[in-house]
Amino acid sequence: MNQRLDFENSVGVMIKSASKSLEKALGERLKRKTGLTGGKWKILVALAAEDGISQKRLADMIFLETPTVVAMLDKLEEMRMIKRSPDPTDRRNNKVFLTEKSRPLIEPVVGCVFELRKEILEKIPKKDLETTKKVLQTIAKDAESYYTRVKSGSFEG
Repeated sequence: MNQRLDFENSVGVMIKSASKSLEKALGERLKRKTGLTGGKWKILVALAAEDGISQKRLADMIFLETPTVVAMLDKLEEMRMIKRSPDPTDRRNNKVFLTEKSRPLIEPVVGCVFELRKEILEKIPKKDLETTKKVLQTIAKDAESYYTRVKSGSFEG
């Protein structure tokens, strides 16, 4: 068997490439408009959606490993943009909150997200976007299901 991966036509590579391209474009726009760099904006956006969450939940929301997020939180805490408090139900965990200093940035950050989304997606017909969303949701669901089965040992493949 002499199979080769076709990176040019790989759905996974295309998804990752599109994701990274959007992330770079948004990062650059946010750096220019808000001064936020290095993904700090991801934490603020996640906290704007769900303030007072655990560091682990935050890491999951922005698709980063917890140690990476902790380092970013350290910087944001030094900047007084977030605060961490022990979780009253589990002292091993911290809850992360926006501060008054960070709140004025939320609207411009979210505005940048919507502006870029509109600009990037405006040439794609609505029907195609809906199909794309459904396909990506199915891929994510099926991949997660596969991962869960393999990790639990209930599937060998």
